[in-house]
Amino acid sequence: MQIVAEIMLYIQMSVVIVCLSYGAIKDIFKREVNDIPWLIMAIVGLITSIIFIIFSDDPTEAGLATGINITLGIILGALIYYTGMMGGADAKAIMSLGFNTPIYFFNFNITNTVLYKVLTPVFSTFFNWLVLIIIVYPIPLLLYNIFLRLRGIELFSHTSGSFFDKLIMLFSGYLIKSDKAKDRLDIVYSEVFDEEKGHWKIKHFLKVEEVEEEEKFKREVEERIKETDKKYIWVKVLPPGIVFLLIGYIINLLIGNMFIALLLATH
Repeated sequence: MQIVAEIMLYIQMSVVIVCLSYGAIKDIFKREVNDIPWLIMAIVGLITSIIFIIFSDDPTEAGLATGINITLGIILGALIYYTGMMGGADAKAIMSLGFNTPIYFFNFNITNTVLYKVLTPVFSTFFNWLVLIIIVYPIPLLLYNIFLRLRGIELFSHTSGSFFDKLIMLFSGYLIKSDKAKDRLDIVYSEVFDEEKGHWKIKHFLKVEEVEEEEKFKREVEERIKETDKKYIWVKVLPPGIVFLLIGYIINLLIGNMFIALLLATH
């Protein structure tokens, strides 16, 4: 019976990699992903998880672990969406990932440790995803903004905002010539023109806008840029979250949670 359970996990892994790969390609070139891959992931994951539980050595433990994984996937997906960290496709992908339980084919010495008894697979993948995004985006953005300041460019001379608004912007965006920002699919404007006060100000959005709303917002900002002859504007980078989720998932299959793998490797 155990062989049936293992086959289910292999099916899950294959479907997840295919769906995330499809989503990653769409995310890079189109900046939007439909719901089909996430529905496939969730449905296949649910069916195979039920079969996995039935044929596992300990159905009760397997059922509890699967339930926790699904619940945590939904919570994490909702968290990144409603806090504005990422868009709807990224949130749905993480939620769907909760219905799937990756197995660690390649490094049993690490993933069979006690720590992995309390870590759900979706959390480890989410953690890897978050670390990758932090490494690739906020730190380099801060260094680039410092570089611009050292070159003598005034970062906020024509933009108002609180100290915390400016601090967040240094980690999440960068200053760019306005004419170079047009037609870019990987960025979103992070300034709006204050009609009452007659100047530009930093604007942090609570949620990542949907594509149609984002395009409308960009047109409005570009009209104001032309009217006010604004030379530079702050923009935020929209990272291809599905790409990093795919990489985080594969890392989780290979070595598990990146932090724990590093911790165990140094001891």
